[in-house]
Amino acid sequence: MYGTNPFPVKHNINNSGSSEKAAQQSAIQRQLSRLIQANADIVPEASNNVEKNNIVITKVQVRPNPFFTAITLDVTSEQSRHTIVRMYDREGHIVKMFSWFLVRGTNVTSIQEVNLLMEGTYHLDMIDNEGKLLYSTNVTKENLAL
Repeated sequence: MYGTNPFPVKHNINNSGSSEKAAQQSAIQRQLSRLIQANADIVPEASNNVEKNNIVITKVQVRPNPFFTAITLDVTSEQSRHTIVRMYDREGHIVKMFSWFLVRGTNVTSIQEVNLLMEGTYHLDMIDNEGKLLYSTNVTKENLAL
């Protein structure tokens, strides 16, 4: 069911662009593919979960919840670290996923283009490069009343 990457990343690399950028994009794609494969049969559980053994993330605020058109993540981290943010539907299908480099301190990002998602509950989590779960929660999508 999840054996292959359902979200292949297409790179638009300009011929005049640097080979370093192409190498970085290729490395990110390989890492995402590896993590998708490693987590292919895992359906995320619904719970707020901050890693206890090696605390990296000390505070997370997800707003608004419920959301309509976008979600803002406000994350406080004790150390700089590459993370991957994933959003799943009820069946465990990834509907949004992106790489995010957290710096020590406060980090803020916005998840856009979620207005087209169906109304319902979605699972949002953050993992590190080794696939270790750093944070996990549920968010609710509501449609705007016209």
